[in-house]
Amino acid sequence: MPSLERNTRIDDQAAFSNRQELSVVRAPSAFRRHLVFIRCGTNVREALFRQRPPATRSFDVALNFYAPPHPEDNLFDNAEFVLAGGLSKYQAAKRFHQAGHLARYEGVYFLDEDVELHFDLSEFLRYCEDKRFPICQASLSHASDGAWRITYNHPGFEYRLTNFVEVMAPYFSRQFLATVVDTFDVSISTYGLDVLWGSQLPPDRSAAIIDRYQMSHLKQRELGTGAYYAYLRSIGIDCFSEMKAVLTRLGIDAYPVVMKSGVQIVEKVAVK
Repeated sequence: MPSLERNTRIDDQAAFSNRQELSVVRAPSAFRRHLVFIRCGTNVREALFRQRPPATRSFDVALNFYAPPHPEDNLFDNAEFVLAGGLSKYQAAKRFHQAGHLARYEGVYFLDEDVELHFDLSEFLRYCEDKRFPICQASLSHASDGAWRITYNHPGFEYRLTNFVEVMAPYFSRQFLATVVDTFDVSISTYGLDVLWGSQLPPDRSAAIIDRYQMSHLKQRELGTGAYYAYLRSIGIDCFSEMKAVLTRLGIDAYPVVMKSGVQIVEKVAVK
């Protein structure tokens, strides 16, 4: 089993960067039921930044820094895991898994740093586990900037079963994570990973968009022009080539994103 670099100093600024290696700054000695894994940099995060997570909760937090932490990042001092390095969220997560850390959790929630959560995290994670979803996500608020219409909140449903959950903030059950985690680094840009995950669902299982819970992604995407894409180009990664490689791997030219079924919210009109 590969091991991570250890004993990285908190003041070792070079370690807090995009790099192939992943190192551990801090790790706990005891573990909760779920894990929230956030890849983050120096910017202020929308979730789990200044506020300390409640003492009574179902989840540990792993912060994976690709840049030095913000000086007001309260969770830097309070997260169970602090990690430094990795090339991207899922490449780093695979390294973390190979060192034996992810398999101990019943579910893992991989959260982008610019996502704002409008729900209690422990409640959401328990709900995902209780419903036995292999992979799922909270629905997007209608104020969000998103790529897929199916992921936006539908007020008439509690949840919808689909063949697709996007890379922004997916929850994985322990069993399904074990099925797909070895493919986490086939796309460093993450383009195509959501298609790959959906294609690996067993015929009798579905992904889910959970309308009972909402999150927001208000930052406008800068497709091909933002800092993230400049970083990818600097390491020789073309996101669209990675997407095409995933489709080729699956032997398909396109992947239809569909809703299979759902649990509707039934409202009644009655007169006594």
